[in-house]
Amino acid sequence: MTGRTRWLALGGAVAWALVLFLQSSSSDAGSFLGFLPDGSDKVLHAGAYAVLAGLLTLATGRPLVAVVLATAYGVTDEIHQSFVPGRDPSVGDLIADALGATLGATLVAYLVRRDRRSPLE
Repeated sequence: MTGRTRWLALGGAVAWALVLFLQSSSSDAGSFLGFLPDGSDKVLHAGAYAVLAGLLTLATGRPLVAVVLATAYGVTDEIHQSFVPGRDPSVGDLIADALGATLGATLVAYLVRRDRRSPLE
């Protein structure tokens, strides 16, 4: 991984964290999801944190560090939601965040490792 790629990934992770923060700051965040079955927001949480951890894996080169950082950010996000009218912190959301982070970091680490191997001929 080049230094430039790492910096771009770090910039992407910071930008994505900002998107998550702004979305979490909205009292009616997720209200457009009213048509989805109960619990579907957990899939969205997992996906959002998979992206964050994937970018952090590219930035740090360390999937475990990425999972820890993304999950820690999920903790701060849930705390943040306790101050937003109409929002409540949720352990279920945090679990979904951590599972998504683990999946995202693992997938990116696998893809990077696979890409580094020379093709068999």
